[in-house]
Amino acid sequence: MRSVVYAAIALFALVTTARSAPAADSFGAPLELTRETPLTDVVAHPENLDEAPVLVRGRVADVCQRKGCWTILQDGDAQIRVRFKDYGFFVPTDCSGREALVEGVVEVKTLSADMARHYEEETTGGDPTAVKGPRREVSMVATGVRLLP
Repeated sequence: MRSVVYAAIALFALVTTARSAPAADSFGAPLELTRETPLTDVVAHPENLDEAPVLVRGRVADVCQRKGCWTILQDGDAQIRVRFKDYGFFVPTDCSGREALVEGVVEVKTLSADMARHYEEETTGGDPTAVKGPRREVSMVATGVRLLP
């Protein structure tokens, strides 16, 4: 009888601990890579990545306020816009400030002035009138995102 009571207490403690520990929120495909590439390296030398998937870590600095269809990931002065593969998933619009792991492919694009204005419209505190022409941008097409607690 004692062993049943001890087992019940242990099970209760395990369930209570698991319930109180904050969980990571995952979006898209599960992350497969384990080796992180520093975001500062990705932004400084995107041409070195050869379209191979990378895993980066950073703080979510901004999110599309319309539907969460892109985010800005930042580490120090380095930042990268993250879009989601095939528009297949989104992140919460209130996840700014959270740390995230993001897996995907990096690309360098020239945004048209119209697209740059569009992003400014969806940015917290953005100013579409400040866009005067095309912009070069290092970005990432993510296959998976994990927002850390």
